[in-house]
Amino acid sequence: MTTPPAVLLAELIMSIDRMIRTAESATPIPGEWAPQVVLGHISQVDEQVWIPRIEQMCQAQTDGQSPPEFTWWEPDATKTQAKFQAQPLQDVAAIAMATRTTLVTAIKDLSAEQWNATAKHETFGKIDVSALIIQILTHDEDHRASLV
Repeated sequence: MTTPPAVLLAELIMSIDRMIRTAESATPIPGEWAPQVVLGHISQVDEQVWIPRIEQMCQAQTDGQSPPEFTWWEPDATKTQAKFQAQPLQDVAAIAMATRTTLVTAIKDLSAEQWNATAKHETFGKIDVSALIIQILTHDEDHRASLV
C-alpha cells in the first residue's frame, strides 16, 4: 500500500521540526558535526538534491522521455561544515525550515500522475516520487540520530 501524498507532505514538515527540536537540545559531540551543520546539510540536500531530482522526474514524464538516472550525491561535507559551523543554530534552523517549506511547496500540487513519475537510482533502484520522499525522511532520521 502506497502512503498517501498528504501523509508524506505532513511527514516532511514534522521531520524537519523534530530535527530542529533535537538540534536545539543536542550536546555537541567532539569529532561530529555540530547541530547547526547537520541542519545546514539537510537544507543543502533539500535544495541541491531532492527538489531538482523531483523536478527532473516530473519533467521527463511530461516530456515523454526515459526516466532520469541518478547516482548517490551530496554536497561536499568540508564545505558544508565551513559554511554552517559558526552560524547561530536559530539562523540555520530557519534556513532548514524555509528550504523544507520550498520542497513541500514544490510537491504539494503534483498530480496523481506526477506522483508516479520515476527515476532509476544506483542505490535505491527504480523509484517514484513517493519512494523518493521516503528516502528524504530516512535521510532526515539518519542525521537526526547523530544529534541524540
